[in-house]
Amino acid sequence: MRTLKYLAKIALVGAIISIPSPSAFAHTELVATSPVAASGITVQPATIKLTFSEAPILAGSYIQVEQTQSSLISKPKAALEGTSLVIPWPAEIAPGQVKVNWRAVADDGHVENGSFAFTYKQVVPSESPKTKPIADNSARNIAGLTAGIALIVLLIGIGATTRRKK
Repeated sequence: MRTLKYLAKIALVGAIISIPSPSAFAHTELVATSPVAASGITVQPATIKLTFSEAPILAGSYIQVEQTQSSLISKPKAALEGTSLVIPWPAEIAPGQVKVNWRAVADDGHVENGSFAFTYKQVVPSESPKTKPIADNSARNIAGLTAGIALIVLLIGIGATTRRKK
């Protein structure tokens, strides 16, 4: 009986030890990018943003922007916004193919690397058509509305008094 209890304890300890820790499976995976990977954009966004399945740590994580045969444009210090690494839009980006290399470090030390590309198409702003300013007729509208209400009240009053005489 004593041996059976001892074996049960060993089996229980073995089962507890073999249960994997959730953090062992938690890795920072890229789930979204802005600008969207393989897209074409015509407007400069304020930032380049990479969203991950869990928040990466800043130490060792980066976003690097390249253009024209892998020439480095920018590698500013990334900021953390929720589960996203964010950098400001580099002023040096010219119209054309843009490659973004990234590295994200999970809180367990696991490192994920990757890259994506998008096309920046600068649009020449077209001249907006000349528009005639709209005059502010609110005072005229209020006066007309007031006159209309007064006329309706007057007609109701006349109708009411003529019915009483009969």
